[in-house]
Amino acid sequence: MRTRRSAVLQTQRMVIVITGPIASGKSSIARKLARELERTNVRVAVIDLDLIHDELKTDGSRPDEASWALARHEAATLTNTFLSDGVAVVVAEGSFNRPDDRAALAQRLDPGLDLLYVTLRVSFEEALRRAHGDPTRGKSRDPAFLGPYFAAVDRALATVPETDLVIDTEEMPPATAAAAIAHLARQATSN
Repeated sequence: MRTRRSAVLQTQRMVIVITGPIASGKSSIARKLARELERTNVRVAVIDLDLIHDELKTDGSRPDEASWALARHEAATLTNTFLSDGVAVVVAEGSFNRPDDRAALAQRLDPGLDLLYVTLRVSFEEALRRAHGDPTRGKSRDPAFLGPYFAAVDRALATVPETDLVIDTEEMPPATAAAAIAHLARQATSN
């Protein structure tokens, strides 16, 4: 785990973005993080970028960069709504790996929010093993799809910003990762 903490965690309204490759544990960690924060009376909302994207692609057309950018914009709108309604922490999980992915979200967020990116790492072999064990997955179970995807994501994640909290999910179980992230979030919301 690597992090460089700065003045990022200082206000009551926080957005935690959990990103990483397919089957790196984004959804599992997001859910565990929400439960961990809720146990200490922090109001939390979780946004799954894939679900937003699915809602926008009801016509059955193939996903493209424009549809994913729109999903990220909608995730920002939903985040702003949750925070204005009294939620203290919004956990957004999904593909925010590239700088333009992050910009599509960040440029639509209200000013003055604390924004923490958590980048998850996992090997192709472990991701494929996890995907095969998850009957809800579709094409991400196919090595012919997952291999090229991982090659592209590895290039994107080669330059993870120094401010990200980076977690290797092969070495750290989801509950431990969620506890570490929750600790940072609680520090922020208690100030």
